[in-house]
Amino acid sequence: MNSKKLNISRLAKYFLLLPLMGALVYPAYSQVVVTPVVTPVVNPVVTTTVNAVVNPIVNANVNAFVNPIVNANVNANVNAFVNPMVNANVNAMVNPIINANVNPIISAEVNANVNAYGFLGDRTEGSWFAEIKGDKIRIEFRSDDDENNWSSSSEFSLSDFPNLPKGQKGDFSLKREAGTMTFNGKFDDDMVYGHYKFIADKAFSDFVKSQGVTEVEDKDAFSFFMVDLKKSYVEMVARNGFKDIGRNRLVSMAALKVDEPYIKMWKENGFPEITPNDLVAGKSMHITETYVKEIRDAGYKDISFHQLIAFKSQDITGEYIKGLRREKNENGQSELPPANQVVAYKSMHIDAAYVNSFKAVGYDNIPYNQLTAMKSMDITPEFVKGFVDLGYKDIPAHELVALKSQNIDAAYIKSFADAGYKNIPVHDLVALKSEGITPEYIKGFEAIGYKDIEVHKLIPLKSMDITPEYINGFKKLGFTDIPLNELPGLKSMGVTPEYVAAMQEKGFKSNDLRKYMRLKSAFNEDGK
Repeated sequence: MNSKKLNISRLAKYFLLLPLMGALVYPAYSQVVVTPVVTPVVNPVVTTTVNAVVNPIVNANVNAFVNPIVNANVNANVNAFVNPMVNANVNAMVNPIINANVNPIISAEVNANVNAYGFLGDRTEGSWFAEIKGDKIRIEFRSDDDENNWSSSSEFSLSDFPNLPKGQKGDFSLKREAGTMTFNGKFDDDMVYGHYKFIADKAFSDFVKSQGVTEVEDKDAFSFFMVDLKKSYVEMVARNGFKDIGRNRLVSMAALKVDEPYIKMWKENGFPEITPNDLVAGKSMHITETYVKEIRDAGYKDISFHQLIAFKSQDITGEYIKGLRREKNENGQSELPPANQVVAYKSMHIDAAYVNSFKAVGYDNIPYNQLTAMKSMDITPEFVKGFVDLGYKDIPAHELVALKSQNIDAAYIKSFADAGYKNIPVHDLVALKSEGITPEYIKGFEAIGYKDIEVHKLIPLKSMDITPEYINGFKKLGFTDIPLNELPGLKSMGVTPEYVAAMQEKGFKSNDLRKYMRLKSAFNEDGK
């Protein structure tokens, strides 16, 4: 006998015993709890009760990379990358108890990495091309070797070349502590080109090594020359506590003219552990004592160096901070958001105008973390006013986020009001929209006799994809006036009109649909 086939006589006996077995073993259907869970964002998944969780996660990562590349011209570039990533996921589960939790996680991480690369290979000889502009002369150095092409440029003061043979061909030189560079060139108005040769001063390189500078190689002499590194500068760096400094860091500091007053400024302002990396980052971002004082006076007394870099990279000023200050919190004190949130606000264009715009619709003190979530969801006063005009006043900020995440607006609510559903609670609105329930869906049930359906009963119906057509199938078999709360149980057990009809053809007839549920549960019988 096929194990999938039921013995008809056994089944008949079982069917007659169903009422007794149901009383002893199985609960009546009214006690069966069907708790479908639906995740409407991607694929509706049926499981247990429902919570609509909105998690806009904002990651404002500020990475300030400082790359002064000694390439004749030292380029100290700070690239501040701000990436607010918002993931608004709503998981609506039938209860319908909706918990719209807004957790903006803000990480303003600043990594000031200084990478100063000296010239690779031999740069002692090559071609040069220059243009004179005012009191400056910009020189581009190029390789004469086709197999090892390279070029770099740097700007010098015209006063560095007192013997410049303007208007004619000639030789001249530039002497610095790191060595001497001789030029042979031909002038054409303010343009000049020719060949150069660099001769390093070995004694200078030896001195640099003697001061504890590490990783120094012979080829670094050209880098020292280009940034005009001096013995006095090397001594100053060591004197200020930077011993055993790498030659790349030293070149970076010299290129950006990080001098003793600048180093002392940081130490005197509460940054005794300032590093060469930090100094280069601060100088390249043009952070001055005035700026440090401005931010501290604005309320951030204990701001860290990396937070200052993040502030400056986002052009955060004392005036901007002033616009975010709340005059009084619950303790009667003025209040500011955490420094890392300020970076997120600026990157998301949250300013005093945005904050104050909500006062017109009754929102005076929106929590700082919820401001970020609201802006990430593009919530505006106009959006809020649409709800106020319909009688929804003082909606908590996290519920506004839930509404916006589901694209629920005044028009959506009005469509239900026109269908007789007025003053639907916000959490029910979120559940309705997340399930794709529309007034048209409700009208389908009204047309077959189900009037004034409560909102919380609509949600399990839709989550189980129960339609008027499904119910009409039972009506054709004589099952009229099926209670709505029984329908999810039938559907979840796989009891369909087709299944009931098949069982009836085999002789198992009952006016109680719950018996077919028990039959289906006990034998997993498909009716075939």
